[in-house]
Amino acid sequence: PYLNVDAGTMSPFEHGETYVLNDGGETDLDLGNYERFLSISLTSDHNITTGKVYRKVIGKERRGDYLGKTVQVVPHITNEIQDWIEEVASVPVDDNGERHWDAEAADGTFMTASDRNADIRVADVCLIEVGGTVGDIESSVFLEALRQFQFRVGPENFCLTFVSLVPVMGEEQKTKPT
Repeated sequence: PYLNVDAGTMSPFEHGETYVLNDGGETDLDLGNYERFLSISLTSDHNITTGKVYRKVIGKERRGDYLGKTVQVVPHITNEIQDWIEEVASVPVDDNGERHWDAEAADGTFMTASDRNADIRVADVCLIEVGGTVGDIESSVFLEALRQFQFRVGPENFCLTFVSLVPVMGEEQKTKPT
């Protein structure tokens, strides 16, 4: 969750290769791996970055969407992350090129598959990877948004999993809290 809007201007020496999506979005190589291994087609909107979220919230503030309220990380940034997740979950990933919503829309609205075309396939599951390391301050706003999200969508529609490396040293597994 770096502050950059996308990976296009990041040094490959610091962050690794940039992957270019079909719509021209420049993302982390992870999205390229997901596309290849899952045989899906992602859009730049599937790449939710801190820079994009803050840019959208600041744009809303400048337009007066918050009616003069003090804009804060909680609830404004965390709500924006949750809204983005719900909206991007409606973007098809089956290579048909149709879009259901516009992340840059001023009113934040989106269309469902039934609104546009009943034949468009939308994924049954939306997998969110919070990059970085748990405990990094940059990830904390995303983890808080996900903590809140479970209450928005209900426990039957939410599963949070932490993944940790368990290296094998010789013949013995080594573990440590991550």
